[in-house]
Amino acid sequence: MESIVEAIKLILGKVPEALVSAVMVNGSLITLTYLLIWKVFKKRLYNWRIQLNEKANAEQIKFELKNAVLIFLVGAFSSSTIFYLNLLGYNKIYMNIADHGLLWGIICFFLIWVIDDAWFYWIHRLLHHRSIYRYVHAVHHRSIDVTPFSSMSFHVVEGFLLSAWIFPVSFFIPLYMPALGVFQFWGLFNNIKGHLGYELYPANFNRSWLRFFTASTHHNMHHSKFKGNYGLHFRFWDKICGTEFRDYKTTFDRVQARKQKRLLAQ
Repeated sequence: MESIVEAIKLILGKVPEALVSAVMVNGSLITLTYLLIWKVFKKRLYNWRIQLNEKANAEQIKFELKNAVLIFLVGAFSSSTIFYLNLLGYNKIYMNIADHGLLWGIICFFLIWVIDDAWFYWIHRLLHHRSIYRYVHAVHHRSIDVTPFSSMSFHVVEGFLLSAWIFPVSFFIPLYMPALGVFQFWGLFNNIKGHLGYELYPANFNRSWLRFFTASTHHNMHHSKFKGNYGLHFRFWDKICGTEFRDYKTTFDRVQARKQKRLLAQ
């Protein structure tokens, strides 16, 4: 019992540091994006909006910020737990590139990318099950016209589940810490992009090799139409499982047409 209490004390002792780091980095980037896109350049980027009828109001932002604080706490506790387990040698997260070589360090990033994408898709599908949805995932779907703050507006259970893959994976597969760090920044960018409310990608995006990635329109449609477009980073699982909205490409092109019309008028 004493060892358990000591472990909890050590984990909780790391939480404030992890929480401050999350708020400073994630919170600052999310807020800056919101201020630039939704406030400073709002009129100039009007035709870049995916949903032209703006529904996000002060009440929604307040709700999202409240949830974000809880999610930051969950993330801080999870990362502190991972750090503690690493100190005890229970997981295979490492810092020295020489331990497994440069090639594995690079492969590690892409492996994490694929695992995270697959994990998100199937957990996301699970959270939409009617016996679970109203208790957990409904919190995130309160945001129909998404804002950058929607990217952190989840039920605490969902916040934990979406990143929980790190626990079993790190027990069995060596994970290079800097690769995890770089991926966290990519994940933050991708999450903000998906909840931006504006389509910043170019018109030929879905006709290039980049079409395998999700554009902002892809996840935005999930919030406005509910059942479909469950993917996070890639469109693969949605294509394989037949869950991508059939009008995704036409919706993307419709936004691009509006953007082009605006540019020609300037």
